[in-house]
Amino acid sequence: MKKKLLLAALTAICICIAAYGTVAYFTAEDTATNVVTAGNIDVSLKESALAEDGETLVPFEDAIGVMPGTQVSKIVQVENTGDHDAYVRVRVETQIDLPEEADLSLIGLDFNTQDWVEKDGYYYYKQPLAAGATTQPLFTTVTFSKDMGNEYQNSQAKITVTAYAVQAENNGSDVLKAAGWPAE
Repeated sequence: MKKKLLLAALTAICICIAAYGTVAYFTAEDTATNVVTAGNIDVSLKESALAEDGETLVPFEDAIGVMPGTQVSKIVQVENTGDHDAYVRVRVETQIDLPEEADLSLIGLDFNTQDWVEKDGYYYYKQPLAAGATTQPLFTTVTFSKDMGNEYQNSQAKITVTAYAVQAENNGSDVLKAAGWPAE
């Protein structure tokens, strides 16, 4: 009886092993590689001037031989050459090369306060600038005061314009609340 029970148990184990060996398992494997490319923010400073006809824009070239009381056409704009909307700000620095201290108030710029706002030494474009778009001019003329005396003869006035941009998407409700401006 023990032998029959042992034989029955061994037969049952063999049947189970044989049945397990014939069970098929369905399996699958897949790999996905996703590439996420960040967008870019980039701007280009555009400086132009009105041609002698007063209507055609030409690239700005250094003005030579300017006399006191003269206005020089210099149109400063910023173009968004990146892929996304951007907030834009511009720093404008004026300098007159003289052996002694120069009066910078003798150089006037006609700042556009309708589209730009000044804060902390920067001019901020009030609206996000769409990709491919160009700002309204920050200024269009440089005026040399008629009060410039003989000490300004052969001097050079330099106007340095530097443009900065940060992303507009998910970055504050307006240009003055935007974060991430480049440090100087």
